[in-house]
Amino acid sequence: MIYKVGHSLAALLFLTMAWLQLNDPDPLFWVVLYLAVAAVPVSRLLGSRQPGLANVALGLCLGGVLISLPGFLDYLGSGDWAAIGGSMSADKPYVEAARECGGALMGVACVLLCRSPS
Repeated sequence: MIYKVGHSLAALLFLTMAWLQLNDPDPLFWVVLYLAVAAVPVSRLLGSRQPGLANVALGLCLGGVLISLPGFLDYLGSGDWAAIGGSMSADKPYVEAARECGGALMGVACVLLCRSPS
């Protein structure tokens, strides 16, 4: 029962994240990434293991981390920790990258947790 609740919440979270990316300047990659991650717990809810799907989702997430890592490192170097919760602006371009890196890392965690036997 706890796994079903966890898988349902994870799927809902990543579906919501995909929906929020629709207004992003570069939505395609991130929407596909979050939908692929959401599909992993959904497949578990349906009682199937899809290792190919999990591997694709994991690859997308790792790609997302690599894409956004330079901006995330800029965010860490800025020392402006509150910026992550604020609005994006031209003088803080690292905010979007930091959020994207965080989302991709959350995707990695979700896929790895859903791949484990339960």
